[in-house]
Amino acid sequence: MEVLKVIRQNDVEPGYASAEPAEYKKRFAARAVLKDAAGRIALLHAAQRNYYKLPGGGVEEGEDMALALARELLEEVGAVAEVTGEIGRVEEWRAYGDGLHQVSDAYTAVVTGAIGEPDFTESELAEGFSVVWAKDVDEAIELVLSAEANADAGVKFMTTRDSAILYRAKELQ
Repeated sequence: MEVLKVIRQNDVEPGYASAEPAEYKKRFAARAVLKDAAGRIALLHAAQRNYYKLPGGGVEEGEDMALALARELLEEVGAVAEVTGEIGRVEEWRAYGDGLHQVSDAYTAVVTGAIGEPDFTESELAEGFSVVWAKDVDEAIELVLSAEANADAGVKFMTTRDSAILYRAKELQ
């Protein structure tokens, strides 16, 4: 899969002065630009820190990307979906904490049935997660970028990652 973007700590926190971790924990994730029958794009809104992100998440032990993405879309959006194409990969090198090298593979997908209720985790509920449908890719980009000015480093990583994915999805339309 083509690498769209590599994001390092200094990209989201210019002048980051702490030492790089000796080793980074590696985490694989699957993400989607998910469209419904009307062409709207699913985003998750986290009310507590007021940011928007694409649905998707970590690949669990024993899962492949397709299975992980299907599970995440069902859990976070309440949607059964069909993958329609590859968008690309974003690599994040998060130096804070113990260090995390997150590799997110992104896909285009369409909802294939009725949309049910999401099954958010306790931490997602605490963040105030809800599903929001952007009218198109331009509105999705605008919403994702809306958190950038006052966001913490974790949100800036997500914003940078998801905007790169959305911009490429727009190019591929």
